[in-house]
Amino acid sequence: MKPLYLLLAIPALLVSTGSQAQMFNQEYEKCNQSTTVSIVDCVNKQAKKWDTRLNKSYKALMERSDAAQQAPLKSAQRQWIQYRDANCQFYALGDGSISQINAAECLRAMTQARTCEIEAANRYEGGPQAGCK
Repeated sequence: MKPLYLLLAIPALLVSTGSQAQMFNQEYEKCNQSTTVSIVDCVNKQAKKWDTRLNKSYKALMERSDAAQQAPLKSAQRQWIQYRDANCQFYALGDGSISQINAAECLRAMTQARTCEIEAANRYEGGPQAGCK
């Protein structure tokens, strides 16, 4: 049986932790280049990095969770993906080329925030991982 604090971590995963990553933060600033295409490409590369880290952290949390916790965690993750995709689609459908940047940055920021949240659930206590506040 897993410790009680892991049981308490699952509800915390359902709550957005927007303070951990914001759109157009310092990571985005590294991508502030001269063309829309280069900015989007740079932001997408950062989003992919965060997605890889998220998948690794999610897998680790699933492995250390009790069987009863795994179903709610899996459900929460699937719902989060749907929410993230719908939320970032809103930005993608905006006017002008800025919408491409906004959509890419939405994906990066939301993936970073979720990664930090999952990593925090894995760590129980202690300071944030690199890139998380």
